[in-house]
Amino acid sequence: MAQILKQEMYDRLLQAAESEFAESGYEGATVAAIARRAEVSAGNVYRYFENKDALFQAVISDEFANTFKRLLHRRVSALLDAQDLSKLPSDAEQKAEALLQLWISQRLKVVILLDRAQGSRFARFGQDFVDELVRLTKINLRRQTHRKATDVEELILSTIFQNTRRSIVAILERYQEEPQIRSAISAFWSYQLAGLAGFTKWVGT
Repeated sequence: MAQILKQEMYDRLLQAAESEFAESGYEGATVAAIARRAEVSAGNVYRYFENKDALFQAVISDEFANTFKRLLHRRVSALLDAQDLSKLPSDAEQKAEALLQLWISQRLKVVILLDRAQGSRFARFGQDFVDELVRLTKINLRRQTHRKATDVEELILSTIFQNTRRSIVAILERYQEEPQIRSAISAFWSYQLAGLAGFTKWVGT
């Protein structure tokens, strides 16, 4: 007799898995812990998902990861095209808003991708996030200085954007409500943009 799978149970398991992966990371999460969060038996979990990796793939899809990458690239490219980082054009603001909306609506997924995916197929996502920010910023600096970034400049950029990754994770972990997330991200972006403007000026001297 075929098993009858219920959408409500499937959704409950996904929600529990998302919370567990965000809290414990892919490597630390277990099917038993996810079952406890969902208040079901581990056996019931296996009726819906073959294993932990299948649960993870259901929580973090390739489509979501690619959307994150696309919106990030658009946001950073718009920033680098801006003449003045303290007065961004409307196009850059719109791209920032699209990325922020994703972070707000899918905050735990973002936390997982940026910091808790070790051991999964997205293990490098957090470092790739940093590397992409460094890569795009180096392109912009080369346009302005007509030379490659030095080892010191590349180290500073990597340090800056590792802090970006950690700060986003910290904000999304601490706050759940949109107004709080917006306020914290806005404050961080103001600090970061001022720092990048200063760094760019220093590189050009």
